[in-house]
Amino acid sequence: MRPLLYLLLLLLPILGSAQDLPLVLTETEYLELVATHHPLAVRAALQRDRAAAVLRQARGGFDPKVYGDLDQKYFKGTKYYSHVEGGVKIPIWFGVELNAAYERNDGTFLNPEFRVPEDGLYAAGLTLSLGQGLFFDERRAELQRARIYQQATVAERQVLLNELLYEAGGAYWEWAGAQAAVSVYEEAVQLARVRYEAVVAGARLGDRPAIDTLEARIQVQSRQLSLESAQLELANTIARLNAFLWLDGVIPVELEAYTRPAPPETVVVALLPPGPVDFTNPELVRTQLKVDQLEVDQRLQRELLKPRLDVKYNALLSGGTDAPLEDYSSNNYKWGIKFSQPLLLRKERGKLQLTRIKLSETQLELSDKAALLRAKVAQAENEANVTVSQFALAGNNVTDYAQLLAGEQELFRSGESSLFLVNSREVKYIDARVKQIELLVKHRKARLARAYATGEMARALVPGAALPTD
Repeated sequence: MRPLLYLLLLLLPILGSAQDLPLVLTETEYLELVATHHPLAVRAALQRDRAAAVLRQARGGFDPKVYGDLDQKYFKGTKYYSHVEGGVKIPIWFGVELNAAYERNDGTFLNPEFRVPEDGLYAAGLTLSLGQGLFFDERRAELQRARIYQQATVAERQVLLNELLYEAGGAYWEWAGAQAAVSVYEEAVQLARVRYEAVVAGARLGDRPAIDTLEARIQVQSRQLSLESAQLELANTIARLNAFLWLDGVIPVELEAYTRPAPPETVVVALLPPGPVDFTNPELVRTQLKVDQLEVDQRLQRELLKPRLDVKYNALLSGGTDAPLEDYSSNNYKWGIKFSQPLLLRKERGKLQLTRIKLSETQLELSDKAALLRAKVAQAENEANVTVSQFALAGNNVTDYAQLLAGEQELFRSGESSLFLVNSREVKYIDARVKQIELLVKHRKARLARAYATGEMARALVPGAALPTD
């Protein structure tokens, strides 16, 4: 609820003087908005419902089944036969199917093997697979696949959001850098204009040569060009930033003109904490789950190499008895054995071989992805840590150039320096400030790259919570 209220506060027009007040949008708040309202994020959330449906479907393979059968024949007023049978079958985990049935048959020309007591015949027993299907079968494999898929939907959602948030985070820091650069150039234009007016006034009084007014005007125009280029870059970054802002994945929204990113002086630029990295990138998790699924397929294919040997046994009991357990006899039963086995097993062995090949390919893919992501983590850590010292050096440069500029301005006011030297010092000072902003953006994007490679970004916003079960 809080992100939605913040989104409405941030994006809807506000009347009165509030429009003149800058509203700061931090990186965390921005990414929360993206993770909550972007169409890809909304689509990723639907995977939970898909996983629940797949799991429910797989569990349906173990649902009890009730059946009934009625078969009768009449001809010229004669009841040739009537077969009535109904019952229930209950499959359980270990390759066993329990069953109970009631059968009642009669008729003038009834086949002798279908003759039962007048009140019908009850049967209760089981069917047991002693070969293929004893330890594993298609129903158990389907349920395991559904459980793996349930975990895969969490990983898939994290993969989608990891990529989305990485792109959105990069857009945020490009916007922050462009906004800070505009502020620098706005200040530079203002300083150039003030100096131009002072030089013009000095030239009128005869304290400055007239040529200085031309140089001062050229500096104003040059700074104005730089400002307009920075404003164009800012407009482009805002357009890219707005592409990630939606309301409930349906309505595109835009930032208000008075919204600002976090000021550069409030942004943390520090070394990454030492120690081992929690390296559970969702892309690796998803690939590992593919391996798990192929291992389930391989186990099933191995099971299909075994001969099919099903044993069926049912105890029989006459209907209409008042004490069924007392009338039970171990001599009343029916049983049977069913056996089948392909002679060459070419189909089964071919499927198993293909599954093993796919499993090997996926395991190699997993190893390759892990190596690439670890390299990306190392590269991002190197860049993030190096830019810390570079940012500090750039800050020192800004301070030193500011002192040089202040000294040169003082000499200029006393007539011991030229406008050219003042402008030169000022250009160096502006370049140093812009360079510091670029290093700040580079540092924050490196931290984003590290969070993307480790999967930390997606885990923070989409924890791998258990999905609903049926």
